[in-house]
Amino acid sequence: MKKIQIYPVVLLMSAIMLLISCNRVVIKVESVPENTPAGQPIFITGNFNNWDPGDDRYQLTLSDDSNYYVTLPPGLGQMEYKFTRGDWTTVEKGICGEETANHVLITHNTDTANHSILSWNDLDPIDCPRLTLVIDGLPSNTPEEDVVAIASNLNSWDPDDASITTKNDEGQRIITLKRPAGINKLEYKLTRGDLSKSEADKFGNEIPNRVLTFGIEDTIKISVEGWTDLPTSPARRCVLLIDKLPENTPENASVYLASDLNSWLSGDKNYQFQRNKNGQFFYSFPNKGMTIDYKITRGGWKTVEVDKNGYDIGNRQLDLRNSDTVYIEIARWKDLGRSGDEEVTIVLEKIPESTPENAKIYLAGPFNDWNPGKLRHVFQTADNGLYYINLPRGNGDLEFRITRGSWENNELDEFGFDMPAHKINYNDFDTLFLAVKNWKDQPEKKGNNWQTLVIDKLPINTPEDENIYLAPDFNGWDPGDDELVFDYLPDGRPYITFRSQNQLVNFKITRGNWGNVEGDKYKNEIQNRVLYTGFTDTVLINIDSWRDR
Repeated sequence: MKKIQIYPVVLLMSAIMLLISCNRVVIKVESVPENTPAGQPIFITGNFNNWDPGDDRYQLTLSDDSNYYVTLPPGLGQMEYKFTRGDWTTVEKGICGEETANHVLITHNTDTANHSILSWNDLDPIDCPRLTLVIDGLPSNTPEEDVVAIASNLNSWDPDDASITTKNDEGQRIITLKRPAGINKLEYKLTRGDLSKSEADKFGNEIPNRVLTFGIEDTIKISVEGWTDLPTSPARRCVLLIDKLPENTPENASVYLASDLNSWLSGDKNYQFQRNKNGQFFYSFPNKGMTIDYKITRGGWKTVEVDKNGYDIGNRQLDLRNSDTVYIEIARWKDLGRSGDEEVTIVLEKIPESTPENAKIYLAGPFNDWNPGKLRHVFQTADNGLYYINLPRGNGDLEFRITRGSWENNELDEFGFDMPAHKINYNDFDTLFLAVKNWKDQPEKKGNNWQTLVIDKLPINTPEDENIYLAPDFNGWDPGDDELVFDYLPDGRPYITFRSQNQLVNFKITRGNWGNVEGDKYKNEIQNRVLYTGFTDTVLINIDSWRDR
């Protein structure tokens, strides 16, 4: 029988290969973009995990040295990988947001690989060292032979050769700017060689300096609407005359034109109205042969003109091509009440049948320190039997509650729940009609302590296999009481019928413990629900969220 002889060299090579195959490589990420969301995990994905971008086995750990680490499994050969924040929409990108090749690592060549993540696919790059401007449109009267260049604060507003645009394959003018050291923003204008031929708006008016910010994106597109030295139409004049002002316009008020002629500046002194010998406000401006949109203000958007009821109006329009003198009327200013009408009225068009005869009804709010029974704010009775009250018109919101003299007999909603205070802007009404649904001390079903509670709306992520519980004050706030589990109506809505010994019930809804109690739409904790029984047999409620989901 032939003997097999094992040579020492073969044994040595086998041992080396075995050691290499057990080598575990540490991946170290030394820096991430500054706009990386705090606390969001970072993953590595590659050919070793079927390119799963959110594999929990390959989540990097943030160490005390502010670096991220992960250890790759042992193995031979070539590894390819990238970094993500959990899915492919958040994959890493280059410094200007461009695609990058996969990282490549031969595992037996190293034990630690260092990396820096430059930007994320779903977030704007913030360290891009260059920016390309693409001029997407030029005025039709732009001379073909003229250059188009950038004048900026970096070239003393005098374009040099490096500031001249060139044409790309699509015929667009482009220029790539390198980010100067220590500079984040650049003020500039486009010119045809110098500032005497700078860009303008569509009316030929000079425009404010443009501002670009490096690091946000690598390419931006802009359009030029006109040139200051090449007007598109002959200049004429048009007079805008305010024929009627609100009576409560302050005597020494200044009035301004805000329009697309001046980028909608609301207090532009270049567009301030003057007074003629009759005391009327007028503004005379060049007729650009265009139609303009405009509004009238007293120097700010809080003092802009509105309609007679205080509502915002649409932009006025003016055809300058066929206008010499245009007369306008202003009905009201946004910050001032209606002229000659400094009061608002609240009318109770309906009150509960249980309201005691000759009851006094009051208004309580910040205007009387929320006093529920102040005689100064008692409703009067009109000839038609309706209750009404007049109040001085103020600025901002009117906030109030309705009572019968104390907080023990204030209004409740149709189900017997406490109501939030009414809130309405003074400018939105002259007469407000309200209906009082219930009084706290006048339940229609006295002595009936049985109540059915129906959840009319559940969060869409409510688990189908979990019970829903009523957690009230009358069972010691037990969040998982098996005697207070909701059943289901034929239409699928959860409901429960319970009996309370008290008219007042405080409660919340849970899924069995306080960790999964209901929350508001932002999953924040809510106050206890407060229900006054005896007002209706069935109460409908909505649940906005669960705190744990």
